Amino acid sequence: MKINYKLSLLILLFGVVVFSSNSVFAQGQRNDTLYFCEEYKDSKEIGNSSEFYLPEKGGTITVMLRTKKPVGVVSISILIERDVAGIRSKVSSEPFDVQASWDYIFFADIFFPEPGKYKVSAVKKNGDAIASGYVRMLKDK
Repeated sequence: MKINYKLSLLILLFGVVVFSSNSVFAQGQRNDTLYFCEEYKDSKEIGNSSEFYLPEKGGTITVMLRTKKPVGVVSISILIERDVAGIRSKVSSEPFDVQASWDYIFFADIFFPEPGKYKVSAVKKNGDAIASGYVRMLKDK
């Protein structure tokens, strides 16, 4: 019996991909979202974007977190890392008190010191990331 090696390899790779993706979901991978806006006012997100202009001495934006399930913790830190060519360096980490039952949270006045690309993460006390997102801070016009 002749074995078709290309077909066997394709089936093997397909199995690895399916198994890997199922393992991620079996481990409780959440599909939570972290995103950005200029401010959260009167229960409304104002100026949603992934790019913002910074004044010369830095500026603030609001970080939004929406989760599929309640966050289940009472403290979340917003971790800011500057990303230069894929190399990240910590800029700041600011803790916030939250309610474990919340699934929609805003973190106001998160400071960015200078223009650049930043990875922003909502992190539990034990270091587990709830969600992350990238934002680009541009030099003011």
